Amino acid sequence: MDPIAKTAYYCCGVRAVDAERPNPICGDYFAHRFLNAEARAIVTRFEGFKGANAANVARHRLIDDLLRERLQASPDLRIILLGAGFDTRAFRLAGGRWVELDQPPIAAAKEAELPARDAPNPLQRVAIDFATERLADKLGPWVGESPSLVVLEGVTIYLKQPELRATLETLVRALPRHVLICDLMTSSFVRHGGSINRAFEELGARYGDTSDNPAAAVAEAGYRLVAQASVFARARELRALAIPRVILNTVLRGLRDGYRVYTFEAL
Repeated sequence: MDPIAKTAYYCCGVRAVDAERPNPICGDYFAHRFLNAEARAIVTRFEGFKGANAANVARHRLIDDLLRERLQASPDLRIILLGAGFDTRAFRLAGGRWVELDQPPIAAAKEAELPARDAPNPLQRVAIDFATERLADKLGPWVGESPSLVVLEGVTIYLKQPELRATLETLVRALPRHVLICDLMTSSFVRHGGSINRAFEELGARYGDTSDNPAAAVAEAGYRLVAQASVFARARELRALAIPRVILNTVLRGLRDGYRVYTFEAL
């Protein structure tokens, strides 16, 4: 499993821990199925990063809620999870016709522990080696499908600017007027990551290009910004983080504004 794919174990692990709490934020009761020995070793590295772990779970819940809203209005919506990791939304959310794309080791690990055929919603898993295979080819069966929605969660931060633009332009060509939900970090937010950034680097996962206006790069690839929400503000609302509102809105404003989930529409 390549270094960036290993970060999927981290995200899965914090959701598994959350699911064990009396009042979970996400309630991902499938996450524990993927915690093999390698996964647990990775998760252990990040046990001390309480704030970042809580924000990661809050991000997932924030996107959950955005998808629930879309699915309530359109139960047959095509949802494509690009870089799906150990996402279990096809099993947890009501409705949708789901496609998961990720590296072959992740797709195989998921299928072994949580087969697509067992999902209550239609689910197809597609293995893709992002280094050697073309995304356009893998999207072939769904080209032109509308309405559709693409989720890029925990992915963009690892991409160089040309890689991000190529990915987005491929999506725009393949899926006319789709909705894109993604999380984006500003350069200043990343610079203040400190020790957790080093922990990811020790896994071999290095960040790509960053910007203090990351939404602009998405817009330039052919999208219109529809909505945005602060991950840390949502974590506070969900009581995942005990940060006084006045502190978050003043002293920690860079934290509040530096990491957001965005909703875009392809033009």
